[in-house]
Amino acid sequence: MKSMKSMKRMSPGLLLFAVSLCLPLSCSEDGQAMGKTIDEVEIIPRDDTPGENAISYEQAVDIAEITPLMEQKAKDFVDATQNEDRSLFNCVYVYSSATSEYENAPKKLAARIYLLGYNGIYLSAGSSRLKNASSWLKDFIATASGLGMKVYATHYEDNMIYISETSAQEYLNQVITYNRMVAFDQRFAGVSADLEPHTIKSDLGNGLVWNTANSMGVGKANDQLLEITIDRLEYARKILKMSGLKLQQALWCHNQKYFNEGKLSYGSIPQFTDVCDWVSLMAYSNSASSIWNICSFNFEAADRDRSVNICVKTATNDEPSTTILPNGWDAMLSTMKELREKGSAYKAFGGLDMFKYASLEDMWEWTNDKN
Repeated sequence: MKSMKSMKRMSPGLLLFAVSLCLPLSCSEDGQAMGKTIDEVEIIPRDDTPGENAISYEQAVDIAEITPLMEQKAKDFVDATQNEDRSLFNCVYVYSSATSEYENAPKKLAARIYLLGYNGIYLSAGSSRLKNASSWLKDFIATASGLGMKVYATHYEDNMIYISETSAQEYLNQVITYNRMVAFDQRFAGVSADLEPHTIKSDLGNGLVWNTANSMGVGKANDQLLEITIDRLEYARKILKMSGLKLQQALWCHNQKYFNEGKLSYGSIPQFTDVCDWVSLMAYSNSASSIWNICSFNFEAADRDRSVNICVKTATNDEPSTTILPNGWDAMLSTMKELREKGSAYKAFGGLDMFKYASLEDMWEWTNDKN
């Protein structure tokens, strides 16, 4: 091979010809053409613009195995929660309570979620399924993709992430590695983070414990925990972005209030949306007015379009005042419609999320308003 010095003596035409011979190929030292590496494939820009669904509505109804009453209730739910063009990025949390029930029917679960108007799914996949690239996971995501939905791995929530970037990297790598083992339509679109500093009630090893009553104040424990939370999310986003993946974070509604009062220097909506693609406000209450009351000041503070979702709770794993399930199906539809209308007045509003699918499905299967 000619040295670089001798190549410089070539005429411009000959040099251009020599260089062009190598452009289409990745060459090894012996001149043999090599294929792209995994990393080279991963950084190719991808077009995620929604297209026509590979699975039709009629096919989804068949796959979902729902009754005529459930089909009508699903249409009513979509009317209450979605825009006419289905452009709100509504997402639903899917945990083991649902995945275990559909252990042998992942496609059925995906189809049912689609019929309720969701565009995104926050899926608790579990380390075992990720590491093994399980057939359940591949079938579920492929079906969701065929219905135009994005699936995000709820896999960035362990409190050890507060202590170690190694732990943070480990959880992110599990998602990225899974994506590299499967076909494009079986991949996650990103990660759904659930770092909740307000739930840290014992020392993890860094001397910091959350105490709403006694540890508010700039520079105090609560503020430091929020600073670490934002740092870990920023770290995650940088890692995920290199693989073309998005980051969403579940957010305690009250951080912004304390920030506004000068009791925190970290925890504002803009600080979170600077390091996440969007956030979901955990607006857990039992009426439209009370839910909106804990959301409104967050939207007033938001400074980025379509960056904040409202997450409503139907699960009954906590105080009755935190869930809308006991109010009945019709009351839920009214609540969701009112929240959609109020949220739509703000450019930051992105959609209505639900925690969680299993309890929502219970309501969907009811033959009466409340059972």
